[in-house]
Amino acid sequence: MIKNIAYFPLQCAKNSKPVMSAVLDCLQARGIQTQENSLTSDAAVIWSVLWAGRMAANQAVYEHYRSQGRPVIIIEIGALYRGDTWKIAVNNITADGYYGNHVNLDWDRPRKLKISLATQFNSQPNIIVALQHDRSLQVSGLNMSDWLHSTLQILRNSTDRPVTVRPHPRCRLAFDNLPVGVTIETPNRVPNTYDSFDMHYDCHALVNYNSGPGIQAAIAGVRPVVAPSSLAYPVGMSFGEIERPYTRDRDTWLVQVCHTEYTLDELRRGTWISRLAPALETNT
Repeated sequence: MIKNIAYFPLQCAKNSKPVMSAVLDCLQARGIQTQENSLTSDAAVIWSVLWAGRMAANQAVYEHYRSQGRPVIIIEIGALYRGDTWKIAVNNITADGYYGNHVNLDWDRPRKLKISLATQFNSQPNIIVALQHDRSLQVSGLNMSDWLHSTLQILRNSTDRPVTVRPHPRCRLAFDNLPVGVTIETPNRVPNTYDSFDMHYDCHALVNYNSGPGIQAAIAGVRPVVAPSSLAYPVGMSFGEIERPYTRDRDTWLVQVCHTEYTLDELRRGTWISRLAPALETNT
């Protein structure tokens, strides 16, 4: 287990202070020394893997620690209850990260978080393609514009349904030469929130590479078509299955995904740290 951990207070989102404080309080209570702006600690904790704005400098921190085989704890806004639950993992926040969410499960956790699976009926006929920010570690090595165009081509070969492209609200991409039947939906900010945008799942299917909308779609009973690095991949469907009924068994998956995010109180109490402990070694 690590003995000390670096944190970088100026490289966090403006809404991060209570969340980061809860994590640091928990680490200190476990006897782990926290070191501000250190590049020589056993591990680091950073806010988000979106290398933009205040968090742009976190990329150098992440690459420095990972190049030396030292773990990086990542805190990110949650997909279950945006702004109320917070994702926390080691080395990535996709399925490539470590959550410890497959052992010693609390099978009652979805009920405690007031999350239940839905079955969708009489949805709108369209398919939503939910894009991601192209400066995120989640899509490292992927050109989002190229991915969109190849995805639209695959969809056109799989179905004649109308397609709605949903851009990431803070990432500007050019939408040139879109196929017939493809429209753009502009996200609208939800009033009285820090950075939440309206998102609906009243659609036939949702295509997403590996971010929150794929998880939300699966919970809502909407066919998620996602990459293997998505946390929704175990209950996802392929392009070739997009016209089939969505009948995946999602019960175990829901319990597991509910162990990837925590409330502020749980972060402070340390519900998460014992799950991450196996990955918090300097030779990770």
